[in-house]
Amino acid sequence: MELDDPESNISQIWRRVRAWGMENNGDSFPSPSKDQEWLFSEPPQWSLSEEDMVAISTSGSNRIDDHVSRRMARGGILPDGTHISLAGGSFYVDGHPCRIPYKGLIKMLKRHPTVCQSINWRQLLRSVDLALNRRQLRSNYGNRGSPVLHPATEIVASNVIDSYLMMEMLRRMSPRAPRLAFSSRRWFRGCAWLSRWDSMLSNRVRGLQEDDMKVPVTLIEKDGKLFLRVRRNRGWKRIELESDPRTWEVIVTWALSPPDHDDHRRLRTLQQHIFADSQMSMVEDTDLNGIRFLREVISNNERASLDFENGQIVVEGTSGLKYVVMPGMGGHNTRFIVTPLRESRRRNNPPFGPAGWARMRQRMHNGHDSICIVETPQLRRLVLGDALGSITLSLLDDLQSSQHINTLSAHIRRHRPREPVHPHIQQHNRAIELRQLLERNIVEQQRIRVTESFPRLFSVLLRLPLGSRVTFTAMNRDNTPNVRFDDCETSFRTRNINDRTVMYRLLEAAGWTRDREEEVVRGVTRIYIRTGTGERDLGNAVEQISELLEPRVTANGIRVIPGPIWRFFERENPGTGHLLPGTDEYIR
Repeated sequence: MELDDPESNISQIWRRVRAWGMENNGDSFPSPSKDQEWLFSEPPQWSLSEEDMVAISTSGSNRIDDHVSRRMARGGILPDGTHISLAGGSFYVDGHPCRIPYKGLIKMLKRHPTVCQSINWRQLLRSVDLALNRRQLRSNYGNRGSPVLHPATEIVASNVIDSYLMMEMLRRMSPRAPRLAFSSRRWFRGCAWLSRWDSMLSNRVRGLQEDDMKVPVTLIEKDGKLFLRVRRNRGWKRIELESDPRTWEVIVTWALSPPDHDDHRRLRTLQQHIFADSQMSMVEDTDLNGIRFLREVISNNERASLDFENGQIVVEGTSGLKYVVMPGMGGHNTRFIVTPLRESRRRNNPPFGPAGWARMRQRMHNGHDSICIVETPQLRRLVLGDALGSITLSLLDDLQSSQHINTLSAHIRRHRPREPVHPHIQQHNRAIELRQLLERNIVEQQRIRVTESFPRLFSVLLRLPLGSRVTFTAMNRDNTPNVRFDDCETSFRTRNINDRTVMYRLLEAAGWTRDREEEVVRGVTRIYIRTGTGERDLGNAVEQISELLEPRVTANGIRVIPGPIWRFFERENPGTGHLLPGTDEYIR
């Protein structure tokens, strides 16, 4: 960002923002117009005393004295002729409701009287009021940090507002801080941020939708002060905007600009990076672990898959029924929504999804058609990835899970095919699934490597005739075998330095030596030739090889195989002869 590295000093940051705005956003608002007439004498200049501000801040619990209330209701004018008044606990600008950070406004009028003379207060205050709109969207992760509709939505995308309000009404919920008397577009005529919207919309073929208007919370008004939500070293905080109208003009213009505009991106950079010295971790370690768990659940089960196009997890249970799992606010405030898979809905969706009333009806229908699965207290303590992984595992074995989830049991009874799966077939399918899970388990892969793969490879090295050659190259990036024999179909792939070390000891014990002359002829390194049969008693060599493999059969301090490793290897040299069954092939 073009602020010349102000570090995280708040005052210095605001000065740089103000200077940048004066140089690049000097025409954010049109010049004020003072050509207005008063029916009676011109009102006094607007101001508030300390007692007035205390009365306003405590008006929620203490009634304002009548004489003070009448005086503030008469109001006063700002330098550009804008009239401000207070009635019924709300501020009004030229007779229209408007949220005004009055403490910050008073500071600006006192500290910068000359600058305030050239400010278009009518449009600035109404733009601040518009930027304070917070229409919270139903987040997939609860309300914490959830996005809001862009505050300019009611001006530039009334269709999105209509859909939002209708959804809130159908849910029998009230929108957060509803304002049914929307701002008028003509109030902001000549503002730079509105011109940017008009320029963007003139080049669009498709109208704006809700997804186009999602933005994070930016400005907040509290106790008569205007705050910007920013990230500090210890998390997200509210920082009061500098009491200078030029700074307010810059920040408000950035906040109301289209999300893809450079100025709106500058505001996000200001919020997320400029006020903090430390780098922000986009995803916490606990969430990363949850994502890894979810990925392992999906990748290790053939009946679970990710539908990237629709942003959902598709699961087929042991009952034969299919389900869709999506992150979202479900019944009883669960963090996921489970619905039966509807292929017709996926086929009929247009490229950009339904819009308007069609989208609203679909979203409501999805909610009514979902299977209510309530999170247990133990599950609620887990991060979202762990919760999604757990519910996916439950649906994979939906017949077993239905014994504990009544709603799932009812769904299976209603929709399961009339011909039930035979118990033997079900057990067979379950056995295949467990075998697949076991084969993909890292510990099991190491056990197979130690107790089966290397002993089979050793038997080949012991039985091939004298003069046989084997090529042992570096590990291949494409995971193809790097150990190949000239006189048989056996091949093998080393995966790490431990594999290579074990391979060297196997070659040495079986009487294989390096054939450098053949390497020169073929132009390949690491070619071995069998020049001897090795020791008759292989016990010592096998025990040394077993010591190299020992760490690989221990997981979390637990040894996964009983007895010593050397018992899986041949301890007496069999001599040359026919290869054993299952060894004249690729050894995994």
